[in-house]
Amino acid sequence: MHVRLLDMGMVSVLRSQSIYHGVTSVMNADSDPVISIMRPEAPYVSIGYFQEAKAEIDLAYCEKNRLPVIRRHVGGGAVLLDSNQLFFHVMLPHEKAADLGLPHSLEKRFAYLAKPVILAYNKLGINASFRPVNDIHVNGRKIGGTGVGEINDGIVFAGSMMFDFDTALMARVLNLPDIKMRDKVASTMNDYMTTMKKELGKFPKLEDVGEALLTSFEEIFHITLIPSMPTGDELDAIYRWDNTLSSDAWLNAIEHAPKPKKDVKISASVRVLQAAHKAAGGLIRATVRTIDDVIDQMQITGDFPMSPQDGLFKLTEKFSGVKLNKTAMTQCLEQSLHDMDIDMAGVNSDDFGQLFEQIIQ
Repeated sequence: MHVRLLDMGMVSVLRSQSIYHGVTSVMNADSDPVISIMRPEAPYVSIGYFQEAKAEIDLAYCEKNRLPVIRRHVGGGAVLLDSNQLFFHVMLPHEKAADLGLPHSLEKRFAYLAKPVILAYNKLGINASFRPVNDIHVNGRKIGGTGVGEINDGIVFAGSMMFDFDTALMARVLNLPDIKMRDKVASTMNDYMTTMKKELGKFPKLEDVGEALLTSFEEIFHITLIPSMPTGDELDAIYRWDNTLSSDAWLNAIEHAPKPKKDVKISASVRVLQAAHKAAGGLIRATVRTIDDVIDQMQITGDFPMSPQDGLFKLTEKFSGVKLNKTAMTQCLEQSLHDMDIDMAGVNSDDFGQLFEQIIQ
């Protein structure tokens, strides 16, 4: 199979996100798969599609220090991105998923799509391996994560090759309660994250890393990469995504109001509740408004992978009118997951059950 290669080199912060959003968004059944590689010219923070910016990131600090914050159309958690990472994106229409050998299960897709990245690290002398749900580890330490998104009729798999990583800055941009917690997060990252610089004792050459990655994609996926540039339609879509990704409306598309600590009594009959549960696939956070112990509104956010991409938003709508008890909420969840054919990686109904228990306590 021939796959287009977009080697974009060094790009602006915004373009490091809008290029793959734009290319994926205009794919149709006849589109050729595309693989892109690039690096951003400056540091910035990216949050996952299902995350709330204010809850995850110290926005005031980022604004003061001119660190852009961009919400992406790919799941996963908040991450600091910079030129010390070589981004890669695998983009293809849904109809050609089988042609590339993609499994149907979201968890199996992560494992399959990570194979070229792992092989590339191995070629560079780094003993990388896959760790569910979507991480790549070296001897027990994380060297990167991956994400999958669905934009219109296209699928995108995103990740990066990690040359180096600023753990102190990563800890600083997170919305954490105090300095003690921030120091603990930074030290834990130092202990349990690694980079090519750490593993090799030096920075590898960019061209060596690029060659290892691209040849690994060809070998694992049995494809031939054809150098290309964005088409006219793709460029138009990239310009549109420039505007979307840089807008406050997109960044704050997920926003809770009001902000309860756990349980805020608005009146004798109205309450706002909040809870969070850490599952294997990521954090699940819920905010619920109830009227006479019946759910009026529910909003769920988090950094866990889900397909279809809008499944989480549609799922939460199903809880309107459900009684605030675990049995009723669990029945609603299981029926909705079945009816909507939702696939989650590292998160199951038991995790939601634990979240529900916290809400109703």
